[in-house]
Amino acid sequence: MSKPLMAELKPLRFNVGSAEEFDTWQDAHGADLSADVKAFLAPVFAASPFLLDCAHQEAEWLVTALAEPFDQTIKDLLADTDQLGQTLDEHELSRALRQNKRRLALIAALAEIGQATRTSTTTSALALFADRALDAILDFLARDLAEQGKFELTKDKRPSSQLGICIFALGKHGGLELNYSSDIDIVVFFDPDRSPIIEDPRHGRIYEKIVRQLVALMQDRDEHGYVFRTDLRLRPDPGSTPAIISTRAAMTYYESRGQNWERAAWIKARPCAGDLEAGDAFLAELTPFIWRKHLDYATIDDIRAIKRQINVAKNIVGREVYGHNVKLGFGGIREIEFFAQTQQLIAGGREPGLRTRSTGDTLEALASCNWISKTIADELEKNYWFLRAVENRVQMLRDEQTHQLGENDQAIAPIASLMNFEDVSSFKSAYQDCLVRVVGHYGELFSDDGDEQLVQKLVFTGSDDDPDTWQALSDMGFRDPSSAITTIKKWHYASYAATRADKARQNLTALVPHLLQSLSNARNADEALNRFDIFLSKLPAGVQLFALLRNNERLRHLLVDFMASAPRMTDAILRRVHIVDGLIDPAFYDEIPTVAALTQKANDFLGEARNYEDLIDRSRIFGQEQIFLTSAGLIAGTVTPEQATEQFSALAQNLMEWLFEGVRKEFEYKHGKVPGAQVALLAFGKLASAEMSATSDLDFILLYDAPKGTEGSDGQRPLETPHYFTRLTQRLVAALSAPTAEGVLYETDMRLRPSGNAGPLATSFAGFDRYQHEQAWTWEHMALSRARVVFADGDLGDRIHTVISDALIAPRDKDQLVKDVWDMRGRIEKDRQAKSTWDLKLAIGGVIDLEFIAQFAQLAFGDQLDVPQAPPARVFERLSETELLPEAVELKEIHAEYSAVLQLMSACLNDPLKVDTWSEGFRELLIRVTHFPSLEALETDLKAKQQRVRQLMEQFVV
Repeated sequence: MSKPLMAELKPLRFNVGSAEEFDTWQDAHGADLSADVKAFLAPVFAASPFLLDCAHQEAEWLVTALAEPFDQTIKDLLADTDQLGQTLDEHELSRALRQNKRRLALIAALAEIGQATRTSTTTSALALFADRALDAILDFLARDLAEQGKFELTKDKRPSSQLGICIFALGKHGGLELNYSSDIDIVVFFDPDRSPIIEDPRHGRIYEKIVRQLVALMQDRDEHGYVFRTDLRLRPDPGSTPAIISTRAAMTYYESRGQNWERAAWIKARPCAGDLEAGDAFLAELTPFIWRKHLDYATIDDIRAIKRQINVAKNIVGREVYGHNVKLGFGGIREIEFFAQTQQLIAGGREPGLRTRSTGDTLEALASCNWISKTIADELEKNYWFLRAVENRVQMLRDEQTHQLGENDQAIAPIASLMNFEDVSSFKSAYQDCLVRVVGHYGELFSDDGDEQLVQKLVFTGSDDDPDTWQALSDMGFRDPSSAITTIKKWHYASYAATRADKARQNLTALVPHLLQSLSNARNADEALNRFDIFLSKLPAGVQLFALLRNNERLRHLLVDFMASAPRMTDAILRRVHIVDGLIDPAFYDEIPTVAALTQKANDFLGEARNYEDLIDRSRIFGQEQIFLTSAGLIAGTVTPEQATEQFSALAQNLMEWLFEGVRKEFEYKHGKVPGAQVALLAFGKLASAEMSATSDLDFILLYDAPKGTEGSDGQRPLETPHYFTRLTQRLVAALSAPTAEGVLYETDMRLRPSGNAGPLATSFAGFDRYQHEQAWTWEHMALSRARVVFADGDLGDRIHTVISDALIAPRDKDQLVKDVWDMRGRIEKDRQAKSTWDLKLAIGGVIDLEFIAQFAQLAFGDQLDVPQAPPARVFERLSETELLPEAVELKEIHAEYSAVLQLMSACLNDPLKVDTWSEGFRELLIRVTHFPSLEALETDLKAKQQRVRQLMEQFVV
């Protein structure tokens, strides 16, 4: 059982005055309290005139509350406040709300000062009380409106929920973190679809009157005090809009004119009173505005600008304790909040786990998602609540909305006393240490000092080269500083599309010093700068990329590496800057993503699609970014070729499943379903064997099975069964491969369906079964030997696998099989000759030979191998284990080496077979990953391996 509050209170360590105030209070009210309680209350009343005044007004209640558990007292106050508006008239309601607020303020302050509860409990209790007060007032106003005959209340719902009004708590109120004398920031909307007065032509005025009455009941001061100062200025365009607008008007505003500061304001937003269902629906619809699909590093500049404006407007200077602004000053509360919220805005669209409301929860989430270390999160959270406690003490003195510490020791002494320090000196020391720690962490994210110093050293204006700049570039390693200066001046003169916007040039000016340092780390700084200049000349817009590069050193280094070794990667950035978003995720550098983690990320991101079109766009965004991210990991050495293969393949299958489900749902909405039909997707090639690369296409066919006698679909626009599934297949192909504003996801290839391009796009299960057993060519069974069902309804997948297994193990003429395999290989050699040793797919002894060996083995010895539809590497293992081809262990190793080289070529190069265009950077990357001393040595090794593969093929396929 909880103890009474008086038993939990800890005495203060020093007193700033005498016990005279307490004695006067006790005598006036005849309060019978113990010596321990007196020892606690006396210094509190001496320090805080406001708490003493509250105690005079609530003496009898206070004595009772001190004898009760604190949690129970808070619970009772909230419960009582919650029901006030359902019975009381306006005057009674106003008085009761003010009395309950005064009681809450008094008991919460005493509990916090006496260390019987934490500051976070106080802030949460105040926010919850504000919720209850707002709902109580809406209850009264709804009753009043109903009594005027404007609408009819129903008894099964709370009155406040029947107006179609929702009140949103923003800022600290939304985060359940209200400071002691805080105002509340609310936004009020009405939902036209849920409004009981929407037909009234004067409904707008009625709603505005309701809000004015609500604000007055909350904040007007009378002999009983006030509830909360109430601020409506965070609503859309407050200078020109009424106090309440419709949810439709609000959504139109945010989608067309919403600013970054408004996104920050809505991070903590929650429906707190009124029609909470309407509020939840609005917040869900607003999610894409608050949480962008792309990382938004330009936000840092906007937040940095807001902080500068605050510093100027409030004359924030220095870090001295005397006169320090606990909230807005350097190292203060706002810096911790900006530290947390900025990173939320940057990454919250990609990391649902970062969509938290309270600052403490956000810091913990940032650590959990590896955006900051747990040490930093713990330290900042501790500092945050220390500063919030100081802020509360400042406001407890006189219930003033101030955040300013006193200008001398005497003025600070009451705060130090209520914070339970031994003296003013120890408080000042702890406070100063806190500021230093906060400034340090905040500066790592926002500091401009280093930028300004670097910019001042480098001058790229005027007609002549600045001597100091010339020398600085020379010291960095640029062989031709004059040429470098000329190039950079060209950027500043807006010679390129990417530098024409003022904000782009501002970001570029701040970026250049850091960029030059990154370029100087390249083997040839001048060449690296020239490559960046070419890249910049092709970049359509620069604001976002320059902000990204300026704020992320690792990304700058990676971009320099890409320009040196991976033109395909830099081209991808030119097409879509936000493709680099995944590189900002700290996990890219710290951990290799598992298939399960990749699947979860896809589910989180695609699951937020608002409609079919949004799903199509999101699939392209996510797919392209993950292909880019995996390729970047391959280049950076954090992902092996084998891991890249696994991730590319898992990604393709996951996206294919998501898109098929989306296509199917959209298709069924128009055309209905074919009763009793089942559908499956059968993959071939690299998708089937999970050997995909960055540029692989998708080989698959769609199979369906409908009950006999089924004529067609049952929708509003019915289709005959074959036509239905053909159209469904076309929709899936378009969803995967059609270009949109977000680009193309995958190229598709359906030529492996029965009868090839001459056959229907969708194949019935019966037709597939019949074709495989009666008409399929040897090459089609070879392709079938590694086919895999990647999606299926019910038991259709099992039945397809049975058909495939039966077809593969069916008796066949081995001599004819050998002849067919060699004939086919001969036709490929004639029609598609390899261009060089590096043409690893077509080269004699290359990938095709390896695949033919594996496919021949499956058709000739499938029952002995017992690995139906296995990828080549697994077939080679079984050939060695069964001694059908003991040397097949070599084939597995060769296959792995070919795959590694092909993965790098696909990730880095637009035209991998033009060897003479390979950069020195790519050549170095290739020999590093394959562990060869030189490119010549690697090429010699590949030639030898190709000869060995052809030798073993000739030995085995006989």
